[in-house]
Amino acid sequence: MNNTWLKNSISFVVLVLIQALIFNHIDFLGYINPMIYLLFIIQAPYKPNRTPFLLASFLMGLSIDIFSDTGGIHAASSVFVAYIRTFALTVAFGKNFEYQPLKLSNHPFGKVFTYVSILIITHHTLFYFLEIFNFNHLLTTFVKAVLASIISIIVCLSALYLFSSKKL
Repeated sequence: MNNTWLKNSISFVVLVLIQALIFNHIDFLGYINPMIYLLFIIQAPYKPNRTPFLLASFLMGLSIDIFSDTGGIHAASSVFVAYIRTFALTVAFGKNFEYQPLKLSNHPFGKVFTYVSILIITHHTLFYFLEIFNFNHLLTTFVKAVLASIISIIVCLSALYLFSSKKL
C-alpha cells in the first residue's frame, strides 16, 4: 500500500469527521461555518492526471453534503475548486510548482496565503450562490461569502501553521 495514499485517506476521513462533528455546529454571526474540509483539496499532492483528485474531491464534498443535508452543494463547489486548483497554484507559486513536490511549509507565507485565499473565496462564492440560487439576494449572498471566506481562511491557515513540520 502506498504511504501517500494511506496518508490522504486518513486525512480525508479525519477532515470529514472534524467538519461534520465540530465545524458544522459552529455558527459565527448565526450563519457562518468555517469549512476546514477544504484542507484536503488545498494540501493534496499535485499530479498532472487530475481525474482521481477530482473524484476524491467529489467524494469529500458528497460526504459533507450527507452530514450537512445540503443536497450536493458541497460536492459541486469542491469539484469546481479542485478543477481550478492548477490555476491557483500557477498564480500563487508560478509555473515551476509542477516540477517540485507541493509542500506548503516550504513556501513563503504570502504565497501560501494567496493560494489558500483563491481556493476558499472561489469555493465559498460558488457555495453560497448555489445555496441561495436567487439573484434577488445578491448583496446578502456576497456578504455571507466574504465573511465565511475570511473565517475559513483564518481557520485553514491556522491549521496549516499548527500542523506543519516547518513553520510557514
